Amino acid sequence: MFQQPPLPQTVPVAPKLELKIKCRGLVDLDYLSKSDPQCFVFLMDPKTRTWCKEPIGRTEMVLNKLDCDFVKSIVIDYRFESVQHIRFTVVDVDNHNNPSWTAQELIGHFDTEVGKIVGSVGRTLAGALVHPERRNARRGNVIISAEEQSQSKRVIKFNIEATKLAKKGLFRTDPNSFFVIYRASENNDFSPIYQSPVERSKNNPIWAEFSIKESELCNGDPNRPLKIEVKKFKNNGQHTTIGTTPVFSVQELQNSVMPKYLSLSPMPAGTELVIRRMIVTEPPSFLDYLAGGVPLNLVVAIDFTQSNGDPSHPNSLHYRNPSGDNDYSRAIRAVGHILQNYDTDKRFPVYGFGGKVNGQVSHCFALNGNPQYPEVEGVDGILAAYWHALQHAQLYGPTNFSPVINQTAAICNQHRSGKTEEYYVLLILTDGVITDMDNTIRAIIQASRLPMSIIIVGVGPANFDNMNVLDADDEPLRANGVTMARDIVQFVPFRDFQPGAFGGEALAEAVLAEVPDQFVSYMMQHGVKPRAPPRADTMQAMANGAVSPMVGNQRPVSSMPTYGYGGMPGSPTAYGQPASLGYSQSVSRSPQAVRYSYQ
Repeated sequence: MFQQPPLPQTVPVAPKLELKIKCRGLVDLDYLSKSDPQCFVFLMDPKTRTWCKEPIGRTEMVLNKLDCDFVKSIVIDYRFESVQHIRFTVVDVDNHNNPSWTAQELIGHFDTEVGKIVGSVGRTLAGALVHPERRNARRGNVIISAEEQSQSKRVIKFNIEATKLAKKGLFRTDPNSFFVIYRASENNDFSPIYQSPVERSKNNPIWAEFSIKESELCNGDPNRPLKIEVKKFKNNGQHTTIGTTPVFSVQELQNSVMPKYLSLSPMPAGTELVIRRMIVTEPPSFLDYLAGGVPLNLVVAIDFTQSNGDPSHPNSLHYRNPSGDNDYSRAIRAVGHILQNYDTDKRFPVYGFGGKVNGQVSHCFALNGNPQYPEVEGVDGILAAYWHALQHAQLYGPTNFSPVINQTAAICNQHRSGKTEEYYVLLILTDGVITDMDNTIRAIIQASRLPMSIIIVGVGPANFDNMNVLDADDEPLRANGVTMARDIVQFVPFRDFQPGAFGGEALAEAVLAEVPDQFVSYMMQHGVKPRAPPRADTMQAMANGAVSPMVGNQRPVSSMPTYGYGGMPGSPTAYGQPASLGYSQSVSRSPQAVRYSYQ
C-alpha cells in the first residue's frame, strides 16, 4: 500500500553562526618563502571532554601570507544553553597531497568558547596561537568574527567582467586577473566572501557565470555594504590589487539598469568592473521535492575486508557484543531509520565488498545471497542480512570502493525517466583507507552527474586522512581533464560519535547534513521541478490501492516472485528452492550485480 513519505515534524532548530577567520603576524616557518596558512576548526566532545578528531570545517590554504583573511567561512550550530568549546588550529601547509592538518607543520592552536566569541565587543575575538611544545614562543594571532546566518534560501546569479585592465610589467602583457567580493560585517569590517577563478592574459576579462547564496553574499540583508577588488594573479601568492569598486549593495543593483558599470579606483576612467547581469531566484526547497513524492532510496555497502578482524573475536570491528551491536550496526540503524521514512517501498539493496564468497573475491556482492534481488525489508532487514553474511562470507580484501559506487550509479540510470527522478543515497561503511583511490575518484566524478549522494562512515581507529580528499569540500575532484559536476560525498568517522542516548542522532545529523543541498543542487542543475503534492482524494485512492503511486514514473517491475532473503534461513539462495512463497512484486536494483549465493 502506498504511503506518502511523512514530512519532518517541526522541531527547534539551533541558530547558525557564521565564523569569519583572519590571521595576523604568523610565524614564518618556510625558509625560501612565507608560511602557507590554513585554519582547521574543532569542537570538543562534551562527553569525553576531548577534541573531536575530525574538524567541523576548514578554510582554504593561502599561499605565502603571514597576514591573511580567509574567504571560506565556518558555519556552526549555536547552542546558548551549552558551553561549546572550540579550537582554531592554524597550520603551514607543506604537504599538498594530504589534506589532513596532522600532515602539515603546526603553527598553533587557539582554544576558546563559542559564547565568548558571541559575547565579545562587535562579536569579534582575537587570541594568540599557542604551540603545545613551544608555549612561550610567538606564533601569531587569530581573529574570529561571528554573525548569525540568515535562513534566506535565495540564490543570486552574476555575470561579471572588466574593461581595459592596465598592462603592467616589463613586457606589458595582459594580466592574469581574478576578483574578490567583500561584505561588511555588522561593525562595518569588510571580509572576503567569494573569490573568482583566474582569467589568464585578458585585458578585458569575462569571468565565468557563478551563483552564490544570498545568506553568503549579504546575509539576507539587501542593504548590506559590498565591494569588489580586482587583483592581478601571481604564482607566488603575492597578488596585487588592480582596483576597488565603490561600496554598493544588492538593493542598489536591483534598482539599477543592467549592465552596471563600477569604477575601479585608483585606475583611470575607462577601467571598470561591469556587472553584466544579476538574477535573484528562490530555488525550490528539499521539502518541496519530498512533498511532491520524490523518494530517497538508500543503498548500503559494508566492508568485509580482513583488516576488520575475525568476527568471532571481541577485538574485531564485526564482533557482535553481548548487547547485540557493533559500530557497523549502530551506524546502519542511525542513518537507516532516518532515510527509510522517505523510501516508499522501504526496500534497500545491501552489498558487501572485499569479501570472499563461494571461494571468489568480490567487491560488490549481495548480502542476502541473491544478486538478482539484493533488496531487503527495512532497517531490520539490513541488519539481518549483515549478521547472516558474516557467517558465510570470508573476510578478505583489498578495500575497493569503485565497484559499489558504479553499481549504485547503474541503479540510478536504470530508474531515471525523463524529468522525473528518484534520488539515491549510498551509505558505505568501512574500516580503512581505500586501495583503488584513482578508480574511486573517477567513479565519483561520473556519479556526480547522477541523482545520488555518497556517505562514507569510517569505523574503527584507522587513519582516514585520504577520505577528506573524496569529501571534496575544499577542492573538486578531477581526473583525465574532467571535473566533478557537484559535491556528492560526505565522510564522517564513527569514533567521533560515542555510544549513548544521543550518539546515533548526532551521527545521523552529521552524515545527512549535506544531503538536502546535494539533492536540490542536482535537481536545479538538471531542470527538475518539484511535482505538486498529491490531492487528498488521490492520496485516499492510493491508500486503497486503486491508483498506482508511481503513475507516469512506473519503475521496472520483475515478474519473478520475491522470496525474502536469499541464502538466509527460511528463504532461497539465488539458485536454491524457496522455503515459502511470499509473492510480492519488487524492483530488481542489481543490473550489474555479481552472481553469488551462500551455500
